[in-house]
Amino acid sequence: MKRFALLRKGIGVVPLILALAVVLAGVLLIYRNWQQEREVTKVEPGTAAGPSGSRTAPAFSLKDTNGNTFSSAQLAGKPAVINFFATYCPPCREEIPGFVEVYNKHKGKGFELIGISLDTDTRGNLPGFLMNNNIGYKILFGDLATARAYGGVSSIPTTFFVGKDGEIKNVHVGYIDKDAFDKEVMKLL
Repeated sequence: MKRFALLRKGIGVVPLILALAVVLAGVLLIYRNWQQEREVTKVEPGTAAGPSGSRTAPAFSLKDTNGNTFSSAQLAGKPAVINFFATYCPPCREEIPGFVEVYNKHKGKGFELIGISLDTDTRGNLPGFLMNNNIGYKILFGDLATARAYGGVSSIPTTFFVGKDGEIKNVHVGYIDKDAFDKEVMKLL
């Protein structure tokens, strides 16, 4: 009798089941994305984390936003900063204007700044994000394997300061303001 009562009120059984299936699929998708994000964002902001094992910056080879492959070997002999970020991350977005300013100030001295985007579902937004933020430094599409290779990327943003010798000199987890960022870059130069 309840089934017929639902039909009289305008809600059929099949549309109700379909609506529930769509809601369940949405919940599962959100949960899956949340789990992936949690895997990358476990450490409290502002805490230092170093890579496990060697202090040498791990090698990587990743695609840039134009589809070209960039190898970390291209950083050999240069002071470099490697920043793991995502466009959906508020502290990541907040620190980028300072990064742009410091990069523009020191790029003539051989300084390299590499942004490794951990965006997954929002990768399509990245080219517009770069243009809107006047980002002139290299941005690469990262992956969990690269983040794990660095051994300390458990929260974003995470910034690695790498000396000319390829050794990681400092790691900053969480937002870093322009002045603190500039001081760390100056130590590399």
